[in-house]
Amino acid sequence: MRTYKAILLTSLFLVIGFFWGYEIWNAIKQHWLLFTRWCNSTKLSYYPWYLWLILGSIIFPVMNKFVVKNMELIKTFTHELTHTITNLLFFRRVHSFHASEHEGGGVWSSGNDKLRFMTSLAPYCFPIYTIPLLIFRCLVNSTFLPIIDIFIGFSIGIHIVCFIEQTRNYQPDINQYPLYFSYVYILSIWLFDISLILYSFLPKTNIFLAFRTYALDLWNLI
Repeated sequence: MRTYKAILLTSLFLVIGFFWGYEIWNAIKQHWLLFTRWCNSTKLSYYPWYLWLILGSIIFPVMNKFVVKNMELIKTFTHELTHTITNLLFFRRVHSFHASEHEGGGVWSSGNDKLRFMTSLAPYCFPIYTIPLLIFRCLVNSTFLPIIDIFIGFSIGIHIVCFIEQTRNYQPDINQYPLYFSYVYILSIWLFDISLILYSFLPKTNIFLAFRTYALDLWNLI
């Protein structure tokens, strides 16, 4: 990636990151308002989604710490699967996929390289398990929400552990671009992920309606 392009894209993702930070703040305010209303009047129905999310999110880190068997394979498989899925989403041709417990893994692909940084950096910021679960959550009866929310939390736990252990300067995915660009991009997408999760848990809202909120907020800011 040429220097001028890296600087231009870094500036763009910094601005976008501030927007996602603004959306996170808006979502937190709405969740806090619901929580305070419930505290002042227990007659109001309130679903403590965050309790189930936290419960689910600590399961995988505990397993990673004390149940070592197959954990490395799961993390490597998740990393390479993210590369594969994002390559397919950007219409790149995937030739092979490989994941091993001790030898790492790899994905060989070809096609349009203009947006290749998105597929290269995806394992460090794209929650491939969480997004489908948030979509599935829209179809779940309220009775089963705690169960699906535990699974969502579990998926978040996987991605957090993978992020902490795999996001390093020596990673070829990261250092093939200027480091400042790679980390600004990863941070920007993580802010997007957080805002999407928070909006998905608001009453009468879901992952799809969150994008309508983004569009309206962007229009109001403009």
